[in-house]
Amino acid sequence: MDTPVIADVPGQMLDARSDKIKRCRADAFSGQMSQAQRMVKRSRVDLKAGEVGDNVAVPVPLVDRGRGDPRNILGVIVHRDVETDIFTIAVKAGILHGGYSRNQFDLCPQRLLTEEDVSLDKAVSLRSAVIEQSASGGQGFVKCSCAGSTKCKTNRCKCYKAKVLCNSRCHSSQSCTKK
Repeated sequence: MDTPVIADVPGQMLDARSDKIKRCRADAFSGQMSQAQRMVKRSRVDLKAGEVGDNVAVPVPLVDRGRGDPRNILGVIVHRDVETDIFTIAVKAGILHGGYSRNQFDLCPQRLLTEEDVSLDKAVSLRSAVIEQSASGGQGFVKCSCAGSTKCKTNRCKCYKAKVLCNSRCHSSQSCTKK
């Protein structure tokens, strides 16, 4: 005996439903691809590529800087890989480790630094470059608790050891020759 027509209807409904799901997935994929192309196009317009010799401001993450340190560090683009669009940036302390993509730094409109102002001799991390340019010695402020003025002249003193002058937080109201 032949199977009744009624039994064939659920199979057709499943086929129609799976076809509809496949069409929806294909439409969603094409929509994502067109959105991605628009985003890439917009970023290329907004983020103009830097040239070798341009000054840049590299943002310093909060964990890599002290409270008194600047939020950005100035550098100069020394190399650009055209294929991958990765930039090599040099600062006063040396060449920063790793490459930077265009969205990881801001171009400066003025030329504040030249390639002669930066060091091309060694490679440094961003944190160590910030520490070298820091006025307070990097993350956090150094303060000593020396008892007298004579102790601020040895390596037992935190300020002397860090090669910074004693500040108003050091050894309370006692006088010091290293202020």
